[in-house]
Amino acid sequence: MNCFNHIDKSAVGTCKACSKGLCIDCVTDLGHGLACKNSHEEIVETHNTIINSNAKVYSNANKNMMIAPIFYLFMGLVFAGFGLVSRQGFTSLTFILGIGFIAFGLICFVRNRATFNSSGTET
Repeated sequence: MNCFNHIDKSAVGTCKACSKGLCIDCVTDLGHGLACKNSHEEIVETHNTIINSNAKVYSNANKNMMIAPIFYLFMGLVFAGFGLVSRQGFTSLTFILGIGFIAFGLICFVRNRATFNSSGTET
């Protein structure tokens, strides 16, 4: 492959932003990717920052996947318990809300496990 800007020179790599072949005179090595000199350095740095940030978020996802289901289950128990303790019975709004929170918490738990187990990560 030849350089996009200098057709007579061989390319040493491709720009991570635009994928054009670049010769040694046109390339900037950023350590984590090549970029068009004086053109795409900032874009390649931004791409690398996004990738690193996403990797951090994804690596913590297994730890955080239980936060929402636990909260919904807790709130469901509080609402359902209050509905029963206040002697309003099974037809009270607070009891019904509690059952709804519990059901939603269980759905969140099942969906989170299915999502993270199918992506190859362990819980």
